[in-house]
Order: sequence, then structure tokens, then C-alpha cells
Amino acid sequence: MQNKKFNPAFNSYLIYIGVAIASGGVALYTPIIVSETGKAFSGFWAASILFGLNLGRVLGSYTGSRFPRLAGHPLAVSGNILLEGIALYCMAYLQQAWALALFALLAGLGSGLSFPGLKNYLLKLKELNQATLFSKLAFSIRMGLVGGYLTASWVPHEQLKLVFLIVLITFIVYGLFMLVAMRAISDHEAHHLALEKQNASVATSASSPVDATNGDVNDAPSQLPLMFHLSNAVFWCFAVQPMIGFSLHIPKFTPEIPVSTPFWLAALVIIFFQIPISRRAVRTRDHFRFLKIGYACLFLSFALMTVFTHSAAAVVASAILLSFGQVFYGPSLDVLIARFANKSATDTGRLMSQQMFYQSIGTMVGSMAGGILFDLAQTLHLPGLNWALLAAASMGMMILSRNKIPSLYHSAGQGPQSAN
Repeated sequence: MQNKKFNPAFNSYLIYIGVAIASGGVALYTPIIVSETGKAFSGFWAASILFGLNLGRVLGSYTGSRFPRLAGHPLAVSGNILLEGIALYCMAYLQQAWALALFALLAGLGSGLSFPGLKNYLLKLKELNQATLFSKLAFSIRMGLVGGYLTASWVPHEQLKLVFLIVLITFIVYGLFMLVAMRAISDHEAHHLALEKQNASVATSASSPVDATNGDVNDAPSQLPLMFHLSNAVFWCFAVQPMIGFSLHIPKFTPEIPVSTPFWLAALVIIFFQIPISRRAVRTRDHFRFLKIGYACLFLSFALMTVFTHSAAAVVASAILLSFGQVFYGPSLDVLIARFANKSATDTGRLMSQQMFYQSIGTMVGSMAGGILFDLAQTLHLPGLNWALLAAASMGMMILSRNKIPSLYHSAGQGPQSAN
């Protein structure tokens, strides 16, 4: 019997709206704090803020994978969201670059602990399609980012206390929306499990002892192969390049366009194409094809920058291709992980924390690699070298995504349905 008071669509939209609001706060502060830190200190310290943020996400997601309760309880998720907001707010009062990086680390810790829990609660909405859940989540994130980037264009950059006060408010609202939704989902899940236990007890009493023992054959949890996780890390290592690579490239080679151009262009592309492409993925049910297309988009983006390094039009086209790569890759990877959890004895929250762990490693390494590769290209007087290296690596990952990674994924499942 279904809990008639529970509305899965309403609670999913509570989460989406909360995520969109918080994403707006992230988009508001990120370009401002990176820009201001670069002016006051150096590009290294500006990159260290993003490095610290992603290092915190790595530590948080790793902790969540080891201790699921710490990242899965509704109060824990909301508390971690509040930790992120408070840590960010404190950055408005810090005068030292190392202190900014340290509090970025704390903010990332809260993010790394809370976001896998968010995905786990979305997956508890069994009445809703998984691919649609993740595509709408990505859509809400991008909607928030567009709003945040537009707000950042008129908020005075020197008013850091105002900027981070707005950020704190967005995270408080986000935490409250999540808490309301998670409590409702938890109550509904408890009601559903009670009914299942009641039905199971009736079925057990009517079954034979032989039938009862047959269910224990596949109790050992399966594990996703390391290469699958590493491919996720590598993708986001490349996809984060606009944050650093374009921010350094545009002022030097294409100053005729604003530095913010790749950010809002990428967000708009994802807003308009995320849901239609995700629906197409659901119809074909071949999510590995979409992972391969994601890497192909990265390759084309970097190859374009390699050939037309001084072209503003190439920067625009490259940013659009990078965003298409995320449109194809992100939700399909989420669905593959969710399906693996459903077909194995692996805890979904643990898998989502592992995904966040490797994604954060990728963005952490990518944020620093973007600056290092750019400096290397300038030192060797080869402006397109950094983009050429990224293009070659993307081609290699595209080849691996054709057969090797799918075969490892299917072998790990070992179930008759794991080919989906």
C-alpha cells in the first residue's frame, strides 16, 4: 500500500530548487574570489582556492564512503550544507591567502559529505525515473549557475562581505529545503519497508527451506572497477579546464571577449540540452555510448583550441563543445552507477560517495593542471601546447570508453541484466 500523503515529485522539486539556489551562490562567489585573490596575491594562490575546495570534497566524499551514516542522515546532510555555507561566509573576513585556501578546504568538506547524500535521497524516489532525476538535477544546477554568474556581473567585487552574506543565505535555504524533503522521503521509505517486511514474513512462512537458502548465493557485494572510477576522475579533470584554462587564456590571447563568456555559455547550453539528451539516452539505454560522446566533445573542444589558439570564435565554440561533453557524460554516469547499485549488494550511498570522491580528485587535479600546463606552454613559446596535450589525452580516454571500460563494468555486475 502506498503512502497517499507522500508526493515524490513535490519532494524532488524541493531538492532541485534548493540545489539551484545554492549553485547560484557558488557561481556568485567563485569568479569573484578567484579574481580578487589573483589580483592581491598571485595566480597560484587563486588556483589554490579551487584546489582546496576540491581537496575538501575528496576528503568529504571519502569519509562518506567509509561512514555512510555520517553523510546519509537528514540532519547530517543539512549540517554539512550549513558547514559549507559558514566556511564560505568566513572567507569574506580573511586577509591571508593560505587562510582562504584553508576555509575553502572546509567548505569542500561540507560539499563532499552532503552532495552524495543528496543523490542517495533522490534515488529513494523509486516512483520517478532515475535518468530523469539526474538530468533534472544537472538542469537545476546549471539554472542556478546562470543566475549566479549574472548576479556576479553587477555585484561590486570589492564588497566581499555582501557577496558572502548572499552565499550564506543561499546555503541556509538549501539546507532547509533538503531537510524538509529528506524527512518526508525517510518517513515514506520507513512506511514502505514496514509493508515489505510484513509481506516478506508472510511469503517466508509459505516458502520451503530450499527456497530460503537460494537467495544467499550473491550476497557478496560487487565492486565497480578502478578504471571506471578513474575515467570519471579524468573526465572532470578535463572538464574543469574552462575555470582555469580559459580564465588564463582569454586575457592573453583573446582579450576582445569577457572572461566570463565560457561560464555563462556553458551553463546555457546545458540548460537547453540536458533534459532532451538525457531522454534520448533513456530511449536507447546505451549510456556508455553517451560517455564516449562526452569524451569526443572534449577532444573536439581541445583540438579546436590547439589549431585556432588566437581566435575568439574558437574559444566560444570550444566552450560550447565542453558543455556538450558534460551534458552527455554526467547524467549517464549517474544512471550507470545507480543501476549497478540496484543489481548488486552495494550500498547506493557508498557508491555515490565514491563517485563524488573520484570526481573531486579530477577537478582538484584539473584546477592545478590547467595553470601548470598554461605556464608550460608559455615557457616553451607554444601557445597551443596545453590544449594539444589535453586533446591527445581525451582521444585516449575516448578509445578506452569504446570497449575496455564497458566490458569491465559489465564483468563487475556478472548479472543477467548487467548489460543495461
